[in-house]
Amino acid sequence: MIDRRTLLHRGAAALVPALASNPARSQHRAARIGYISLRPGPNEFEQAFVRGMRERGWVEGQNLAIDFRWAAFDRSRVEPLVAELLALQPKLMLCADAGLGAVRSQNPATPIVAPAFGDPIAGGATTSLARPDGNATGVSVLALELASKRIELLKEAVPGLRRVAALYTAGANPPTRGIQASLEAGKQLGIEVVEMPVQLPEGIDAAFAAAARQSVQGVAILSSLPTITYRAQLGELARKHRLATIFANRSYLRGGGLMSYGPDLEGAFHRAAYFVDRILKGAKPAELPIEQPNAFQLALNQRTARELGLRFPQSLLLRADEVIE
Repeated sequence: MIDRRTLLHRGAAALVPALASNPARSQHRAARIGYISLRPGPNEFEQAFVRGMRERGWVEGQNLAIDFRWAAFDRSRVEPLVAELLALQPKLMLCADAGLGAVRSQNPATPIVAPAFGDPIAGGATTSLARPDGNATGVSVLALELASKRIELLKEAVPGLRRVAALYTAGANPPTRGIQASLEAGKQLGIEVVEMPVQLPEGIDAAFAAAARQSVQGVAILSSLPTITYRAQLGELARKHRLATIFANRSYLRGGGLMSYGPDLEGAFHRAAYFVDRILKGAKPAELPIEQPNAFQLALNQRTARELGLRFPQSLLLRADEVIE
């Protein structure tokens, strides 16, 4: 019987080219990297990373070997999965959204690339973005200040908007700063913002139904691994209950959300290939400054707008980086 881990690993392998005609010889020459994620399996983020590696001349099965591990939202699996990867003696570890602390505790000398840091300083990864003083570098996509901008954009898109819910994954560590920024934005804009903790995915329908009964007109989703994993369900049930949504990046709109504003998350994973390439060629993480996005994308979904009976104002359409028809 094939176990779940084998199936997930095969799914990840499908993202990259087939092995070269002489796999044993190719793997002997290959640079090996470990890849750990808290998600249940690969998606467009891994595709973006692999594409970035190819563009820099690294092709799995030829001169590159990527060992993927997926924790399926079970944090207790991260430590043992990291141990499995480190036993393979990778040149570096790519911590997609988990595992940085585990790598450091098990093998502090292993270089780490993080394609989507939250706050690397507050999180203890480094004391400096310009010269990382740990063994980790990469891209920071933290943009908590954008929470207020998203409430503002939602108000512009929804005529007469009076009540908005700030949706986040229910759990032990709520995104306090993001919630506070949303509440403050509501006060400044004359909109009531209410907290909306949701157990994902099982609690989505009940949460949206309750929000609709409480006269919530729009929902601002505070990004997390579960919200992006279950974006299709979020988009579908928001439309079912006729609630306008705004998300943290355009990747969410593949699930049918109304609009998004934030950094390009796929672009961050694509950019992570630059750091991996440099380290494989001999650079140290301390020599590679942690990068932050210098541009934010506004994406609008016309199809969802029509379904909700909304029409984006021309002012938004002219500013949009992407309009989904």
